[in-house]
Amino acid sequence: MDSVGTMAQLRFTAKGMAVTGTPLTGILARLNFLLLHSADSLAAATATVIMARYQPDTGTLTWARAGHLPPLLVRNGRARYLDPPEGVLLGATHGARYAEATITLREGDEVFLYTDGLIERPGEDLGDSLTRLVHAVTATPPTEPSLSDLVTALTAQGDRRDDVCVLRITS
Repeated sequence: MDSVGTMAQLRFTAKGMAVTGTPLTGILARLNFLLLHSADSLAAATATVIMARYQPDTGTLTWARAGHLPPLLVRNGRARYLDPPEGVLLGATHGARYAEATITLREGDEVFLYTDGLIERPGEDLGDSLTRLVHAVTATPPTEPSLSDLVTALTAQGDRRDDVCVLRITS
């Protein structure tokens, strides 16, 4: 229950700052401060976070992360993970630094943001988990599968012990 409360606190704090236009790196720095200076039940808490702002009129996606896995870009049927900007997980250190990365999406591009619960399996190498996601998003027919189908394909054989979420941004 402590981790659920911590994640809710982080989520609503981040949302409040995001709607006011706070830069993504500023949000992450403040969330890190919050975790490091909260009540005893949160004192040892850590969390990974990914945040993004998408401007559909320009196709610009700006993102920042705190120890989170990178977004997956699918362009012309080929998938690659975006190079992650600097960003240690929240609650790990007082000297955490966060940076943003920006990419301009082209027509037909897709970007997938996802939780580790979508891809990780107990005992599996993280590289294998990331490869499985690439195969799942590129091995489908040209017609766009639903995110529900994607989640089912990635978790059907796995033992779900973590949250599962995926967001697809299309241009």
